[in-house]
Amino acid sequence: MDSYSQSKAQIEQINQDVRSLFSSARSIPGMGKYSFGEWEKTCEHLPQQLAQDTIRVAIVGPIKSGKSTFLNSLFNGDYVKRGAGVITSIVTRVRRGSRLRAKLFFKSIDEVNADMRQALVLFPSSDWRSEDGQFDIRQPKDRHRLQQALSRLGSEQLITSDTRNVNTVLLTSYLRGYESAGSLLSDKGNTQLFEDERFAEHKAFVGDETLAVFLRDVLLEVDTRSIQSGIEIADCQGSDSSNPLHLAMIQDYLSLTHLIVYVISSRTGLRRADIRFLSMIKKMGILENILFVINCDFSEHESIEDLKNLVARIGEELAMIKPQPDIYSFSALFNLFGSRLDALSSKERMRFEQWATDEDFVDFSSREFERFHRVFNEYLAQKRFALLLKNHVERLDVIVSGINGWVDLNRSVLSRDSNSIGQQLQKIKDHQKRLDRIQSAVKKTLAGALPEIKKELQQEVHQFFNTDSGNIAAEIENFIDNYNMPSINDAPGLETTDFSQRLYLVFQEFKQAIDAHVTEVVNPRVFHFVQSLQTRIRDYFKSLVMPFDAMLREAQEEYIDLTDLKQTDCEDRNPSVDDLSSLEIFAGAGDLKPPTLVAVMGYSTKIKTEALMRLGLYRVLKNVKGVFKKSEKQDQEEITRALQDGIGLIKRETKKSLAFQLKDYRENLKFGYLFELIEAAADGFTRGVLNRFQAHFSDLSTAIESISTNQKDKKQALQILNEMVQIIGRLEEKIEGVRGQIEGSPKN
Repeated sequence: MDSYSQSKAQIEQINQDVRSLFSSARSIPGMGKYSFGEWEKTCEHLPQQLAQDTIRVAIVGPIKSGKSTFLNSLFNGDYVKRGAGVITSIVTRVRRGSRLRAKLFFKSIDEVNADMRQALVLFPSSDWRSEDGQFDIRQPKDRHRLQQALSRLGSEQLITSDTRNVNTVLLTSYLRGYESAGSLLSDKGNTQLFEDERFAEHKAFVGDETLAVFLRDVLLEVDTRSIQSGIEIADCQGSDSSNPLHLAMIQDYLSLTHLIVYVISSRTGLRRADIRFLSMIKKMGILENILFVINCDFSEHESIEDLKNLVARIGEELAMIKPQPDIYSFSALFNLFGSRLDALSSKERMRFEQWATDEDFVDFSSREFERFHRVFNEYLAQKRFALLLKNHVERLDVIVSGINGWVDLNRSVLSRDSNSIGQQLQKIKDHQKRLDRIQSAVKKTLAGALPEIKKELQQEVHQFFNTDSGNIAAEIENFIDNYNMPSINDAPGLETTDFSQRLYLVFQEFKQAIDAHVTEVVNPRVFHFVQSLQTRIRDYFKSLVMPFDAMLREAQEEYIDLTDLKQTDCEDRNPSVDDLSSLEIFAGAGDLKPPTLVAVMGYSTKIKTEALMRLGLYRVLKNVKGVFKKSEKQDQEEITRALQDGIGLIKRETKKSLAFQLKDYRENLKFGYLFELIEAAADGFTRGVLNRFQAHFSDLSTAIESISTNQKDKKQALQILNEMVQIIGRLEEKIEGVRGQIEGSPKN
């Protein structure tokens, strides 16, 4: 068992032992219905929180940079499909498990049809239309008609901006893959499992774009010791994908990650697409948590000096984006081959043996990989222990300390003679009244602050997304208004191209541009904005509970007078507000995360209908004018005017869609995430503060008075309390041991 799993198991056992203490306390005569309130809630929720704790690592980089090979080399096996299709948009997540298992999450029928209907907007041919005008992939006639329409497209419709047209590829992939994947689709989405000897079958889906297009998500579990439990490593789609929406899906995963590994191929070096993608990460505010891997191709370089020069040059270029970047250069494929020699094909073995003869390359690569592996594991260990376990340990320590005080208080009272018990109980009642007032003040303050912080954040969110004056909306609308259609300015063959086809090309180029702008410029700003609001929420509640520190410390001193505890015993377990402020813990407990950044603009077919009507109108006017005057340029002019009108319609439609998308995201962000996070933070901070003094928030006088009048009950109560003291002592030692492991940041 690795050190993280061991510490996690120890925390779970400590939590179980603490819950047993609650049962022991209730076994005391007269205490059967006693409640430990917030302590019990904290212990009850802890197992669920521990189960959700996951450190996420994103492997990103351009297409064909070796991301999948690199991930496979980390897990010492060929688990992820190498060289998967460049059109697919899947993020393949890999975790350590007890067995080989691939879990494929399929899109629903409605999601597939919605994808295809959007891709068919302004499609040049109407032959695909069914009787109701809506495409349904389940209908054989609809699939046949669309296949026929696609087969009649020319090269100008199949190529956009020097690459395969995203929409035609999407439609073709869905049609070709339906025969194999259609039976796996359902109304609510389906999940397929490939376990043990069937594990490799999942590669047929993720490696074939005609099947991968039906997938929403992929999760692999691998029985390996090379990666510790509680870590998820994701193989993301190429950052230079021709579809901007693929980049948006990567952004969604990046928003959840703790570490990014950016892979650069030594064959290509740093390219323009890399600079653009890294600049986007920088705008998102997550560039600090990134490691760079130059994936070396031994066959590409004449000498080790040639490779080192390339590494130095890439380092200089990266430094312009991130000062002093962490760069590691090694061959992921060589490492992968070396970890699975028995499974290599004859061709792979020949390549490996040839590379192994070059000692300079092998030594350089081995040293670099060892250096990367050490830093990688240290980073993950530090993150997992500090972020995921530390808060749980501190909360358990507070609870154990509080139970210890509760036990000491009861022992102190019950050890007195019957004459002085009454005086002691009166002091306890007075003390409890004061603590009750503090408790009430804490709850009222935090509860009363909810409307205020919600109102403040609502105003900021509305201002940020406001379609009238907001920076985001105004900036996107400005981009739309100023966008010049290249098909208008550079329109070779305009006079011979069918108007519907030309309109379709114009629309596709514009849609590609607006999607790219939203993904590369707008989404990073939204992500950074959400991060700033998260910080505001945490700091806001920290500032609210801070003034109660002095009141609680005074109550602590009063409590010392009621017990035999030493001053230092209390001071050692009096955590600061900072120990209670892990917003990620609060969000994780409720599975809260911001809404997806992917926003597909919606367009209707009325754009094409109105544009064709304009073209018909111009031709009628031309024929009328032709009675008096004729012009050889009129044919081209009328098409150009109609296209310009079509562009105007497209822009207006885009603005309407934009307003809807921004409003929808704004409301989801506000009600589905921020307000829920505020509630969770208020509850978490309240529980954190009150946990420290839960022992005094219940009236003990009735139970103690009942015990004190019965010597048998009194003797039994003291025996149980003494046994609890022994258990508490052992728990304190265990907690201190786990804390030492966490603060030592284990590297193994």
